[in-house]
Amino acid sequence: MNNKTLAAIVIIIIAVLAIGAYTYNTYSNQHKEVVTIYAADSLAQQLNSTAAKFEAQHPNVDVQVHYSGSQAAIRQITDLNKSADIVVSADYGLIDQRLMPNYTSFNLKYASNTMVIAYTNKSKNSTQLNSTNWYQILGDSNVKFGFSDPNSDPAGYRAVMMLQLADTYYNDSTIFNKLVANNSAITSEQDGTGYVVSVPSNLNQTSKIMVRSDAAQLMPSLQSGDIDYVITYKNIAEQQKSSGVEYMELPDELSLSNTSYEPQLKKIKMKEFSDNANKTKNVTLTPIVYGVTVLNNAPQRQLAIDFVQLLLSPTGTQIVQNSFQDPISPAIVTNNSTNIPSELQQYVKSS
Repeated sequence: MNNKTLAAIVIIIIAVLAIGAYTYNTYSNQHKEVVTIYAADSLAQQLNSTAAKFEAQHPNVDVQVHYSGSQAAIRQITDLNKSADIVVSADYGLIDQRLMPNYTSFNLKYASNTMVIAYTNKSKNSTQLNSTNWYQILGDSNVKFGFSDPNSDPAGYRAVMMLQLADTYYNDSTIFNKLVANNSAITSEQDGTGYVVSVPSNLNQTSKIMVRSDAAQLMPSLQSGDIDYVITYKNIAEQQKSSGVEYMELPDELSLSNTSYEPQLKKIKMKEFSDNANKTKNVTLTPIVYGVTVLNNAPQRQLAIDFVQLLLSPTGTQIVQNSFQDPISPAIVTNNSTNIPSELQQYVKSS
């Protein structure tokens, strides 16, 4: 056998082995069990890490997480009839209000977050920023700031409702109007001892305000200097620190992380008009608490329960901490929850 013939045989063998490996991998991927999750975009680092851990423990499972604002995620189930196993919302109340009891029987509060003002060294007047003057700096005529869409993302409606709450905290009735009402179609009216913020589907904002569908999408514009400040979650700002993002923590009364201020927060409500001009959905301002549930008709219900079990376990709570969010452990069962899977009982308590 000459060298050319030997070389040809070697090439053929290598090609056959490569085709076989490709076919095997393709077959394996096509025959994996798929766990489908719709989740808040602010959970991306946390859930991606949890999914990687779960897939390592279950080699024949593919966890597919679809990220968006929490309202948009829930609409995938309620309005678009998408098939899914798990929903994770940045506002646990949305699961109670929009998924129970028709789509799920339980809701677990398992993590919390904090609202902050994010900026970079490019942000105008950032060296002067502090917890007593931040709203004045955002109100400067040459300053641009952003928040996510209140109609699709809890970070957005929390931002605008927090700005209304700031009127009372700083005893300055001009803050909301100067920052929001004068620069968009968002309005606010007094309602007894509180306020109702109305958010139309067309925000019609001026160039002073940048709005994106979810909080994470604003960070590139902050880093580039297109806007000066973003009202967002602490974990999103923390995750961008290596890219030059800094943040200022708000007073406890405005940070939406301290549950002792919940009675004051609940005085602020929002009317959401995104689905139908003549039909509104109401949202009440509450502390930033994430909720997770497994849907009643989950195609992979047992695997979904196993995933939530990992999320609530000590391994999962460590992942939550590493993602700059605060775990609630044991997780708290919301008032209307029933039929909590037995596998999760050791990681939960009643409210």
